Amino acid sequence: MGSNSNNVITPQKAAKTWVILAIAILALFFLASSLTYAKVDAISIWVLTCISMIYFSKKPQQHLDRRGQIIVISAGIVIGIFSFLTIPLGLGNPPYSIAEFSLLLSGISLIVFGLLAFRTLIVPLLFPVLAVLGFEFYELFIRHEDYLIAPLIPPTVALTTGIVRMMGIDADVNGNIISYLSISGEPVRLAVVSDCTGIWSLGTFTVATIIVLATFPEAISKKGSLLILIGYIGTYASNIGRITIISLSGFLYGPEGVIEQVHIHTGWILFTIWMVVFWYYFFTRHLGVSFSGKKEHTG
Repeated sequence: MGSNSNNVITPQKAAKTWVILAIAILALFFLASSLTYAKVDAISIWVLTCISMIYFSKKPQQHLDRRGQIIVISAGIVIGIFSFLTIPLGLGNPPYSIAEFSLLLSGISLIVFGLLAFRTLIVPLLFPVLAVLGFEFYELFIRHEDYLIAPLIPPTVALTTGIVRMMGIDADVNGNIISYLSISGEPVRLAVVSDCTGIWSLGTFTVATIIVLATFPEAISKKGSLLILIGYIGTYASNIGRITIISLSGFLYGPEGVIEQVHIHTGWILFTIWMVVFWYYFFTRHLGVSFSGKKEHTG
């Protein structure tokens, strides 16, 4: 079955077709469900997975033997079934979320590429699976080991308060509470809790880094390490920017209404902008990858 398929479909054609279909299917899922921060994380992982898929399709190809096909197809079936069991097992987030859908899409993809016997293309298909499972266990661990995040709260409060004060807002700090008066004189109190420390953005950036380094091992260098460090700093800074903007919206419009919408949307907007800017620079300037068809010069 694998050899006949390989005579008709090339790895490059299969990868491009998969990328187009994956983007279309994910777009439909996004449109059919409400926007959440987890979706933004998923977009980052899937975009990098698509890039990896195209990159791996251009590498010298290895093919699965019959035993390998059975293993990959079976794994795909198990992952697909598992996507419906994560919530009953207490791992997922009800209702059926992007995490579970990512597992289902990855499982189906493994079945298809197992039938095509493209062994080299199996690797990037595992990235979303590893990302989802990693995040599920990461969440369980963080929720039960809150003391690991606690050290991030004081610097987050201090940095945010310092910026807010430089903007002319007379803010007071009491533990993890930032309080001040809005323009209209209403008291505003912002509690900086563990979820406000940027821990989830840092986790997403870590998963993205693992995917990139697994796809482009040549990125592992002194310059690459320095850029990754800058990436972590920028990710944390984007979260400080998020809290600052939330604080500013409370100062301008009061403690209710606008501040709630700003709280919901500012985080994913800033994080998305940072991820696009950072990884575009990393790919084009450090790896020399061109997205326009022209060779980029590395610095």
